[in-house]
Amino acid sequence: MTSSDNGYNSVDSVIDDIRQEFLFGTVDDEDVKQFLTVTQLAEKYNVSYNTLRQKYSAPEKWREERADIKKKIQEKVNDKKTDHEAEKIVQIDSEYENAFSKLRKLTVKSIDSKIANKVQSYELINFANTLITCYEGEKVAHGESLENNTNDGWDALANAIKEPPDQEKAENE
Repeated sequence: MTSSDNGYNSVDSVIDDIRQEFLFGTVDDEDVKQFLTVTQLAEKYNVSYNTLRQKYSAPEKWREERADIKKKIQEKVNDKKTDHEAEKIVQIDSEYENAFSKLRKLTVKSIDSKIANKVQSYELINFANTLITCYEGEKVAHGESLENNTNDGWDALANAIKEPPDQEKAENE
């Protein structure tokens, strides 16, 4: 940077650095990001504030551009957070779906083994309630709502003990 007759450095020689620092900020010695004003940047780079403002920052609308950049960055941060939370929810849903599926299989096997012996009525009620819970749990894990479900528990039970998919049949054999 060379000093001119008025004691200031040439704005043109450092304008890219000043603009970059104005738009994106800088990290200070304490690792805190800060955004300097045009006045502060003029002082820091020893350039004329009037020249910097009139020739560059005002006509190029730096202030609006900085606001747009901050907004875009915040949107991207929010998107990343949303994606991360969605991944966690999908993983949890998958674990619940798997657990309900295993519970349903165990319940059906228990029913099958009990049929050979005498089955107590309380056992049937427990089996039925377990299967209803599994059916509803699997629906929720698939993202379905139970609020608008017109099926009562016994309709759910009937659906839950339908013939298992081919893959499930193969696993049981």
